[in-house]
Amino acid sequence: MKVINLTRQEITLVIIFIFSIVFLAFMTVVGAEKQGLAEPIEVVVKEGDTIWGFATNYDHPFSVDEFIQWVIQANEMEESNLIAGQTLIIPVEKSSR
Repeated sequence: MKVINLTRQEITLVIIFIFSIVFLAFMTVVGAEKQGLAEPIEVVVKEGDTIWGFATNYDHPFSVDEFIQWVIQANEMEESNLIAGQTLIIPVEKSSR
């Protein structure tokens, strides 16, 4: 059996790598659980509406920042500016409908 000799620096890098993998796996599970707790609904944007406003006025399992990113991605937006009359898909708690 061959013994592998690692320097302290290499051991540190291996430990950081392992913790990174565990952290990413944990975040993936948490994100999947949040997705399972939310369902998308359509809302029509009114004058003065903001994604931040939707994030604070609807029940959802996300932080405000996560909500905003979810809405931008789900609606294939390049930025968070809204136009009155625009239809948006937003996530809400399944129990809040």
